[in-house]
Amino acid sequence: MKKLFVTALAVFTFVAVDAQTDFGLTAGYSSNSVKDGDSGSGFNIGAFVDLGISDSFSVQPELVYTNSSFDGSSYNLFSVNAMAKFNVSEDFSILAGPQFGFASGDIPDALDTAFGDDFSSMNIQLAFGLAYSFSENIFAQARYGFMLNDHVDGGDVKVNTFSVGLGYKF
Repeated sequence: MKKLFVTALAVFTFVAVDAQTDFGLTAGYSSNSVKDGDSGSGFNIGAFVDLGISDSFSVQPELVYTNSSFDGSSYNLFSVNAMAKFNVSEDFSILAGPQFGFASGDIPDALDTAFGDDFSSMNIQLAFGLAYSFSENIFAQARYGFMLNDHVDGGDVKVNTFSVGLGYKF
């Protein structure tokens, strides 16, 4: 088992070093919604690394900050994402993967005050999206994230996220 692990690690390291790697920034519009139909909107900004594994597949780790407002109350999300990117054509890609966020702002603070230890600032989502490249450096993407956990134990407080934006690869 140890030999298999070492071999797999060596192969992955070789592929990652040999792969096409791009760095970039993204920014755009975000809309967050909760189960009762309430929604808030704002912006997102982030940085990513696109690790090309093959011509048709890459892994895209990201750090993203999202700021939304629900009737004047803030909901901020700091996310670490790990998107799998499937290149359907030279310009069109499908994205899927987990998004791990930490919520802060007025709404999470109010939930923490109301529920104490039953509140969690974690926002774990499964996201799906599409990306279109206008050029080698500029692209647009749209993504929807479904929250898998609850902010409150035993409750049903989920915040799903829709985002659309532009990105630039260096």
